[in-house]
Amino acid sequence: MKKLLLSVFTIIFSLTLNAQCSPSDYDFGKVEYGVYPDTATGLLPGCLGQPYSQPVYFKVPISAADAGIPIPGAQILSVQLDAIVYDDGQDISNLGLSLSCSAPDCLFNGGAQYCGDITGIPNQVGVFQITILVTVRVLTFLGETQLPVQFPGYTFNVSSCIPSSTQENEYAFNLGSVTPNPANQSARIPFELPNNDRVELSVVNMVGEQLINRSFAGKRGVNSITLDFTELPSGIYLYTLQSGSQKSTRKLVIQH
Repeated sequence: MKKLLLSVFTIIFSLTLNAQCSPSDYDFGKVEYGVYPDTATGLLPGCLGQPYSQPVYFKVPISAADAGIPIPGAQILSVQLDAIVYDDGQDISNLGLSLSCSAPDCLFNGGAQYCGDITGIPNQVGVFQITILVTVRVLTFLGETQLPVQFPGYTFNVSSCIPSSTQENEYAFNLGSVTPNPANQSARIPFELPNNDRVELSVVNMVGEQLINRSFAGKRGVNSITLDFTELPSGIYLYTLQSGSQKSTRKLVIQH
């Protein structure tokens, strides 16, 4: 889907100046292509004059159709990130941000998984419309061809981040109840954070064996993550969310 590949390259917007992430830090499960965060989750907001960083994880699709390229049977060989621009075509460096990729020269092979971060110090307040400019190399029955593709649709929000007394207490660390529960193939776990922070979510069985572990960037306010439980047998499990020194655990039932 075009939206998904768009997400994949928004994630590129989330790549950091010195990418410290490992592509295997985020497990996409059985999904053959995808990105975290996606457009529904969105990018972490930034604060004027304060350091910004967000890791992103993605898998590039193989089928050109999944990238919104209507060439029957075409496959993606690679995707080259050409530029990330905002509003009227300005490079994101003008916002005080820098980009690097986990792959050399920001060249991403079809079917492979990557990660990265974007870092910097935002120097402008506003809501900026992000567009990703890439060149997709595809293989068709006629041979190889290169197609320029644009992926708009993401925004980067920068505010002054001057808290008021009400804003300071608006959110607290909270782990919500998984839905549905009992779960079958997948379930959604909601949580809230008082600040942007890296969080870790784990699932263990009743003898304490860790079966799932995810580490990702959470944003201030309401968040959610969807987990795939198709590989876990029916039974009772515990899921735990940790952010810094704060931790919370709840019970999950899986029924296939």
